[in-house]
Amino acid sequence: MKSEAPARRPAPHPATRTDLDQVFGHMAPDRLTVLLLSYLLLPGLLFLAGWTAPWVALPTALAGLAALVLAPGWRGAWPLTARMTLLCLALGLLWAGATGAHHLVYATADWQVRDAVLRDLGAGPWPVGYLDPDGTQWLLRAPLGFYLPAGLVGRFAGFHASQAALWLWTGLGFGILLMMLALLARRLAPDRRHRAFAVLVLVFVLFHGLDLLPNIWLDWDFGMGPLASWGRGGEWWARLFQYSGHVTGILWAPNHAMPAWLLAVLLLRHGARAEFPGQLALPLAAGAFWSPVASAGAALLIVPLLLARHGPGLIRRGITPANLLAAVFAVPVCLYLVAGSAEVPHGLLWVVHPHWSTPLLWALFLLLEVLCWAIPAWLLVQGRILTVSVILLCLVPAYVFGPGNEMTARGGMTPLAVLAVAVAAALLRPATSRAQQAARRVMLAFAVVALGGAVMEASLLLKRPWPASAECSLTEAARHSVFARTTDWAHYLAHWPEASLSGWMREPPLRPSEREAGGAPCWPEGRGP
Repeated sequence: MKSEAPARRPAPHPATRTDLDQVFGHMAPDRLTVLLLSYLLLPGLLFLAGWTAPWVALPTALAGLAALVLAPGWRGAWPLTARMTLLCLALGLLWAGATGAHHLVYATADWQVRDAVLRDLGAGPWPVGYLDPDGTQWLLRAPLGFYLPAGLVGRFAGFHASQAALWLWTGLGFGILLMMLALLARRLAPDRRHRAFAVLVLVFVLFHGLDLLPNIWLDWDFGMGPLASWGRGGEWWARLFQYSGHVTGILWAPNHAMPAWLLAVLLLRHGARAEFPGQLALPLAAGAFWSPVASAGAALLIVPLLLARHGPGLIRRGITPANLLAAVFAVPVCLYLVAGSAEVPHGLLWVVHPHWSTPLLWALFLLLEVLCWAIPAWLLVQGRILTVSVILLCLVPAYVFGPGNEMTARGGMTPLAVLAVAVAAALLRPATSRAQQAARRVMLAFAVVALGGAVMEASLLLKRPWPASAECSLTEAARHSVFARTTDWAHYLAHWPEASLSGWMREPPLRPSEREAGGAPCWPEGRGP
């Protein structure tokens, strides 16, 4: 009698990974897409109307509007319920409250100059120019996309009304961002969309590197105690570069974070569609007026992805009426943004910082800011969009641009936002192997450390609020700000007249760069940041 053969165990399912290229990028444009594009474009249109000569303003503004009219999505339905739309708008307004634009909570020191920009936009006619006592003339030459709509309100209703308008304007932008994240969550987990939305939003809002670890070590080494970054923040531990965690982006640089994050979710929703290359110039050009370096970082991410997808056919797909019209809109905007920019410090990392420790610091920086998330996430998710984002984040520190190295701090915001979404996707995906289970445990452990860093950064909000100055112009605020000794403000001001702007930009009425002697200080002693 034959013995009964032992029953075979079922073969384990091979560990699969969620393909982000299949999940994201295929959604059809809709009216939310049009709203996002309109939000990015409006400040550029206000700039053309208020800063350029009529013979330039009329054709270029019409070109920008025509590019928007040609954008797909006008015939699409609104993709969210009324309840979800209102929830995102309310959460966006609450999120914007953390920026400090209204000074109801503590505002970071950067607001000393940002308040002055907002104040100057509302204090008189455009363009804004300044006259030093020695006769030197200056033009306000800065990315003004974040400020111009609120500055226009200030022209009619005063500085405090412009502060409230800036809060509402920022809240609208964050509301649009949250709506886009809600739609991405549907793609990630159609049967668990509410849970997916909660996880995605929490990861995105609190996304952070492992800065807490080097901060504890450095503060301890300096004899300050392990928690010295409480009430101070601490993302500048590497000194040569910074990838801003999303809490840092809100507190210190919402004007840069907004366009970078909106461009990221635009790519994640529509980037794989055949018509996307033919509509790309408008959001990049409009985003550049908010933050040229952040928009450049988005372009450095998007173009390789499109080349990999379309190959040589990308050029043909990119030559469209919408892109050509957007290029016409972009010409005066870009000429304005680059005027006098040669004075902004820039150069290759190893030329600007030729110390032997620079490559070691670079490697440690990438490990604690990027690879700590990318390596475990790769065991759960995959996709060209994740790979290109991580490669770009590894390479961006090689070039230094701007005070405080804006190239990493701002140029890395879009790929960092993609990495945040990939991490959320990895956490939402069921782990089907021991390696994936281990990867998830590692990510959760890192999330605890990152949350600690985000809390340390957010602890700034517990400090006493300080009032904005309604009297000091940009030039005076810059001279008296906490950064006066470390920044030359070439990224805010250009000499006037400027050859590349003369003739087509309106002549700026010059305002005194300093108030008369005896005026009240910008920030009374003990009431500043």
